[in-house]
Amino acid sequence: MRLMIKRRYRFLVTAVLIAVIFTPLYASACGPSPQKVTKEIVIKAPPKKVWALISDFSAMQKWHPDVLSSVLETKADPDGKAANYRTLTLKNGGAIIEKQREMQAGEMKLGAVMEQGDIAVSNYSDVIAVKPSLVAGESVVTWVGRFNNKANLMQAPVGQDNATAIAAVESWYDTGLQGLKENVEKSHLLMVR
Repeated sequence: MRLMIKRRYRFLVTAVLIAVIFTPLYASACGPSPQKVTKEIVIKAPPKKVWALISDFSAMQKWHPDVLSSVLETKADPDGKAANYRTLTLKNGGAIIEKQREMQAGEMKLGAVMEQGDIAVSNYSDVIAVKPSLVAGESVVTWVGRFNNKANLMQAPVGQDNATAIAAVESWYDTGLQGLKENVEKSHLLMVR
């Protein structure tokens, strides 16, 4: 009986030690948890009008207040295929380089992946889509981003952590969608008059 208890005790101690030793290694091997931000806005203009502005991959400066300029370049991606790249110069002095990864005109959907950027994220990709609202003549724009924190670590330092990354993307989307709404509604109103 004592031998049986002793064996169980050794087994339990061994199992706990293995868990203590290997859990940090497993956690660091898995990397940071992916983050996701989804923002939506209603625009009082038809979807085709909104899509005309969003679908121009080189025209983000026309609707995003934080973008000073955008330069479009078509070049070979790492797979050797021709792809559109845009360099966004930001008003705060930073820059973002993005590759267009999808353009679905029929579904009014544009996707990009960030190659480099002065923003508190890593492994960033997004999709912005336009759909008709339930109200005739209005649109719903949805912007969805997936990313990791800037440090790309589970235990990232403050300023490069998940909270900072989420706040940066939420601010970028809120500012951009509000700018898009104001731009499209203003021009649509002028055309209706």
